Amino acid sequence: MGFTEAHAFTAKWEGHLVDHPADPGGLTNYGVSLRFLKAAGHDVDNDGDVDTDDVRALTPEFAAALFKEHFWTRSNLGDFPSLTAVVTYDAGVNTGTGQAIKFLQASCNFYPGECLSVDGRLGPKTRARVAAIAKQPQGDLALAARCIRARKSYYARLADSRPKLAVFLKGWLNRCTALEKYLQELAGCAE
Repeated sequence: MGFTEAHAFTAKWEGHLVDHPADPGGLTNYGVSLRFLKAAGHDVDNDGDVDTDDVRALTPEFAAALFKEHFWTRSNLGDFPSLTAVVTYDAGVNTGTGQAIKFLQASCNFYPGECLSVDGRLGPKTRARVAAIAKQPQGDLALAARCIRARKSYYARLADSRPKLAVFLKGWLNRCTALEKYLQELAGCAE
């Protein structure tokens, strides 16, 4: 399993044009927000600026390529245990890579061993802990599930602390529930 399986899930949740006034990313298409395009400097329509026209010009293939580059390849998720990679990728797309790594680090700290700093940086200590946990029976599935629980808690805290975002809470939690089911499907295929 790899990027294809990870993105298959994410694309189902990021697959349409959205312009919600409470979304801090602005106009979004296939999960790619105007804020992300500006930060990354991607002039999709090649007209010399990055604006809403670039968001509208996105194709599913271009969005997938951007996500692969920014959220899969840069974090070397292909080196991760497969289920943990899927969960970390989807969280990275939805919450940002740093937050996704914080979910992972906090989840690793539930296991015996040296506590990781929950700093959002994916360094050798975090990678080593993930690999060690995944070697345990059902370790990859258990760690991935724990990451989803951390993500759900984050969303609840975010909705409480920023009431304008509470409108998204149900959708975020539905996505997490669907991801839990998807992990079970993938785990069944890997047996």
